[in-house]
Order: sequence, then C-alpha cells, then structure tokens
Amino acid sequence: MGEECLKVVVGSPWLDTVDQEHIPLKVSNLCDEELSVELEALTPQGGSLQRFSLRLPGSTTRELEVVTDLYLQGISIRGRWRKNGGEWREMEEIYVSLR
Repeated sequence: MGEECLKVVVGSPWLDTVDQEHIPLKVSNLCDEELSVELEALTPQGGSLQRFSLRLPGSTTRELEVVTDLYLQGISIRGRWRKNGGEWREMEEIYVSLR
C-alpha cells in the first residue's frame, strides 16, 4: 500500500487505585511531512471508548493514554492517517488483551 508513515505501539496496560484501566499508546510519524491522525479505541462490541485527533510533525512521537472504568477482556485500536491534504489511509487494527 505504499509508504507507511504511522506507527502505533501499545504499552503495558495497568490499573490505577480506583480500578480504571490505562492503556498507553506511542504514536510515531515515520515520515518527514506532518500527518493528520485519527485514532479510536473500541470495546469488543464495537462501541467507542475514546477518540483522538491530532497532528504529528514529521519524525515525531506523541504519547497518549486510553482510560476506561469498564471491565473489558480487551479493546481494539483503529485509525487512519494522511499527509497534508492527501488521501486518508487506514492503519491495521490493533487488538489489546487486558485480561
């Protein structure tokens, strides 16, 4: 599908003191041009937990965190990206096991 500019890495999920699940994400732009990025965390049933919309300057990384108080076996992360004014490209969906 051509040049891939977006890389999303999922860190180790953890629970805070009030049993909220935290799922850290590192979102990296592997290209020299700015990217527009849209990410969404989904329940196993496809419901939206959290959405992110961001601009990533060339060759940068940004850390995000999905936080939920729902007890889930796992979540999916899906998204898309584009270079300045270009066509949207879908990223491969990532499944994150929580239990």
